[in-house]
Amino acid sequence: MLMCSLLSVLTSCGSVRISFSSRTPEKISKFIVKELGNNPKVYIWDGEGPNPHMAHLAWADAFVVTADSVSLISEVCSTGKPVYVTGAERCKWKLMDFHKSLRERGVVRPFTGSEDISVSWSYPPLNDTAEAARRVHEALSERGWSLRA
Repeated sequence: MLMCSLLSVLTSCGSVRISFSSRTPEKISKFIVKELGNNPKVYIWDGEGPNPHMAHLAWADAFVVTADSVSLISEVCSTGKPVYVTGAERCKWKLMDFHKSLRERGVVRPFTGSEDISVSWSYPPLNDTAEAARRVHEALSERGWSLRA
């Protein structure tokens, strides 16, 4: 089903760039490479050479990501660009709450494969580092620490 959805995306966008994580089952990555590897609109990083992750973040117009990586989702949500998540409905507990929070804030949308990826939408980019620093500063101040702002 994911393959059909990815093929559908190719009709509404210029190109697709794919990177696999160390958690991606080899069976899945091999299948995707077999099905999409010869498509001129698809770039698949093979794990050799410099990791293009930062370039993907900078150059992408939108992201389709799997629901299993909080860090990846947080990174793409810091761009303000459209983020579609696949597999969130299978998440449990804290991960389910994480996805629900992002959906309610309008930061992510579910990926169904029928989206027109060329249609842009945005949201205030997540800036969790600044928020975390503010909370740490506040907590230390409450304990009597004198900190510069």
